[in-house]
Amino acid sequence: MIQTIADSVAGPDGQSIPYTLIQAGESPSRALCFFFPGASYSFDKPYLYYSTMLFLRKQVDIVHVHYSFGQDNAAFWNSPFAEKSAWLQADAKRLVSHVLGKRAYEQIFFLGKSIGTIPIACGLLHASAFSRTSAVLLTPLLTEESLVADLLSVKQQVLLVSGTQDPYYQPTALEKIASSRPNVRLYLPDGAKHSLDVGLYVSRSLAVLQSVMDELDSFVERELDAHAGS
Repeated sequence: MIQTIADSVAGPDGQSIPYTLIQAGESPSRALCFFFPGASYSFDKPYLYYSTMLFLRKQVDIVHVHYSFGQDNAAFWNSPFAEKSAWLQADAKRLVSHVLGKRAYEQIFFLGKSIGTIPIACGLLHASAFSRTSAVLLTPLLTEESLVADLLSVKQQVLLVSGTQDPYYQPTALEKIASSRPNVRLYLPDGAKHSLDVGLYVSRSLAVLQSVMDELDSFVERELDAHAGS
């Protein structure tokens, strides 16, 4: 039976960062995945909703992070990218440390959508404590040079998904990643936008959703197997 626990941690600015821990069974799993959503892409949207189902089916516990970086947070959105990144990284580090301080897990995953990929690619994957984690980056902001530079130095196994019609799709950056980082699996759905929909075409959009979930399923299964055998 799935167990849900709501909690929060105090942020560096004194504001609390709420999160929801979802346990795949009555007792905690050996693996945990932290979900960092987009600014307006919440957990009831297709890619996070079905990703949640997929991890739970594989008996991986989940933390849904509910940070306050929505479109109404003017201080955040009016800041340069470096400040946004630092802000996101500070909150992510504090929350992850808080959760893992309550219980140790044998294997950690990170999954982010859009701005939710920033604290993963720019911060968490470069911390020695997470050298053996795995990450899923859905529609990362590849037009940001500093984020791409950080991706070019990650050593963990990563699944990166970016649609070819996403305004943040960056062919040059992806070519660099493909040629120098064999640990980063690229999946680039043709015609998909930042939402990973294909225009107003329902069947094509659903086909992309299915294909991304298939890629995610294979990636997570492979990482679980690899960790179990190490």
